[in-house]
Amino acid sequence: MYSRLVRHRVGPDVQPGTFIVEPDLAERWEAPDDTTYVFHPCKGVTWYNKPPLNGRELVAEDIKFTYDPFLTENGNANRSILAAVDRVEVVDRYTVQFLLKEPYVWLVNALANPWSMWIVAPEVVQHFGNLKKPETAIGTGPFMLERYKPNVKAVFTRHPAYFRPGQPYVDGVEWLIIPDESTALALYRTGKLDLGPQSKWDVRQQDLEALKQSHPHLIYRDFLLING
Repeated sequence: MYSRLVRHRVGPDVQPGTFIVEPDLAERWEAPDDTTYVFHPCKGVTWYNKPPLNGRELVAEDIKFTYDPFLTENGNANRSILAAVDRVEVVDRYTVQFLLKEPYVWLVNALANPWSMWIVAPEVVQHFGNLKKPETAIGTGPFMLERYKPNVKAVFTRHPAYFRPGQPYVDGVEWLIIPDESTALALYRTGKLDLGPQSKWDVRQQDLEALKQSHPHLIYRDFLLING
């Protein structure tokens, strides 16, 4: 649902375990010195056509709004990711810069973090008070949240005004919440899941050989975890 300034490249040609950074909202960026990074968001990116945003254009102020509380909120468990950032400044409507306390060569990689680097809009927080309710899920990403049933599933539909031409490639996605591993594997075996069955789309080692025999089309790869 949300976009980041930059993201990690994905696709069949990307070797597992590699983290190649590519543009997302920022069409380009540069570092004029060791403690300054300047990002230029794409022009014409729009938020979902839902109130209170109603499809307005994303601008540099949105990026500053996203990171100001990230840097100052004491309860932010991910604060350390951007600990080297002193402040974020808007240069103009389509330019924002990160000023660092000290050189930090991993800044661009950190901004590609898929966990906590989503760009959010100020109107949503001002209107709803926080981002905890399903109706606050208003972003610039390829999919829009259509409905959410706690502990059952989340249903997403295609964002018709997504800024990447021709994407997303499917009309919708359903995330089923299935805490039991055996149930999830059974659903995958019977074709009721297209991806899965685990949250990271992995299969337990004890189930792997039988699954490879029954589903030879399964794409299987071994790779080392960096936090192993």
